[in-house]
Amino acid sequence: MVFDEGYKLDPSVHLYNKEMILILGNENEAHAAYIFDKIQARGGHPAYFDTRLFPTVTRLAFEPDHTACGFFQADPSAPKIPLSEIRAVYWRYFMGIAVEHLEDPFQRDMAFREINSTIGSLFRNLDARWVNPPAAIDMHVHKGYQLQLMKRNGIRIPQTLVTNDGDAVLEFYERLNGEVIYKPVMGGAHTRKITPEDLTPARLAELAKSPVQFQEYVPGVDIRVYLVDDAHFPAEIQSNTLDFRDDPQAQLVPITLPDSVVKDCFTVASTLGLTLTGIDVRRTPDGEYVFLEGNPSPMFIHFENITGYPISDALVDLLMR
Repeated sequence: MVFDEGYKLDPSVHLYNKEMILILGNENEAHAAYIFDKIQARGGHPAYFDTRLFPTVTRLAFEPDHTACGFFQADPSAPKIPLSEIRAVYWRYFMGIAVEHLEDPFQRDMAFREINSTIGSLFRNLDARWVNPPAAIDMHVHKGYQLQLMKRNGIRIPQTLVTNDGDAVLEFYERLNGEVIYKPVMGGAHTRKITPEDLTPARLAELAKSPVQFQEYVPGVDIRVYLVDDAHFPAEIQSNTLDFRDDPQAQLVPITLPDSVVKDCFTVASTLGLTLTGIDVRRTPDGEYVFLEGNPSPMFIHFENITGYPISDALVDLLMR
């Protein structure tokens, strides 16, 4: 079949009048389900895209030279949704790629590559409002690059070292007078402060297995700032632990930020291509604000419930605009 600019699917296909919103994730992910329900309550038409179900269950088709042509079908019982009617995409969580049904290693590797390339191409070709776009997600995966871009745009970040070399760690430790923390390069584990035991030859030799990110320890109070489009929702996280995620008694207290810091938050969002983000900031005892990262798919339900901030409503506003 040859598609032209006036291409339409079969008349029997259910059309959504350009109100379709695609959510990356599934009903078992709390935030995806929360936003799904809110979109439905407003009369919108959300659908999940669990990438693990492609190509065994989910069907899709697109033409790179006609980006609006093609369809998305979540499962055989679901309607084929024209790509031209997908208004927005909420990147809540990329579920990954499943090829367990193939036992042959070569076939499995080939299938993974083909599936990954197809999904990645669709994401980049799809003409919709992305919250947030693939490029921003990719930047968060490469956090060292994210930090560099923030620094280039005048944002104060911690001094940071990413290395697998023990001598480099020792030099960095001495330069900062021992005030150093460490955490995974990509994230996924809690922050720890470096100790003399971490500097033993045996411990430093562990770097041969995997690089680590080291940063200057910034004393002070943690602040989380959610930005949704042009709205901002800041709160102080009062905790007695280095990483507030280790403190079940941590308290969230809404605050007002100085105008200059709000401006910096929006500079971070703009620099990283984010219309939704949760920005982690540290306010020092001297009143300096140090920016740690901008998360492109932050969790927010607990934060919203405690602070009363209308984060999810602002997000749905953005998706259904």
